[in-house]
Amino acid sequence: MPIFPMLRARACLRRTLIAVLLACCGAQYAQAAPDEELLGKDLGYPVGTPTTWFSDERVRVGSFSQLDSILPYHRLLRADRPRALPVAATAPEYIYSGRTIDDFLARRRITGLMVIKDGVVQLERYQYGRTPEHRLLSNSMAKSITSIAVGIALRGGAASARSMTMPQSTSRNSPTRPTARRPYGRFCA
Repeated sequence: MPIFPMLRARACLRRTLIAVLLACCGAQYAQAAPDEELLGKDLGYPVGTPTTWFSDERVRVGSFSQLDSILPYHRLLRADRPRALPVAATAPEYIYSGRTIDDFLARRRITGLMVIKDGVVQLERYQYGRTPEHRLLSNSMAKSITSIAVGIALRGGAASARSMTMPQSTSRNSPTRPTARRPYGRFCA
């Protein structure tokens, strides 16, 4: 057997082993977040201004992590004894339609993802240079927690569907008159 095919085979095997090793050991770091250059990575994810924080994509990631330096806010007081969130010893492998969490993150503009089950952090991932120390915009999470709290209040009898009314609107574009108070879910004029 000539020596050259043997050397080529060894080189191919070496490249394959290195690729497998990188894929196994650095999978969570190997994938680039979607649109990271468009979102300001080369500029260090800068923070925008009150007029650019949402409309200029180059400052969106930096702005979403530091919105309290751009817009007015209300600080919530920290609990006297915050509840610690234990972390699972090993992260479960989530696969849906043959795709993993890394596949999901590689296709979505998500700065942080946390999965909590039964009070235990199962998974925590970040993209776009974000870390657990960054403050992250939490509108979607806040809506979910609010809906859970409303459900618990309804189930426990602390509130009724009738008691949950829409706030009065003074907007000229409101579909209801400014003095109207309607239960949530009823959007008739």
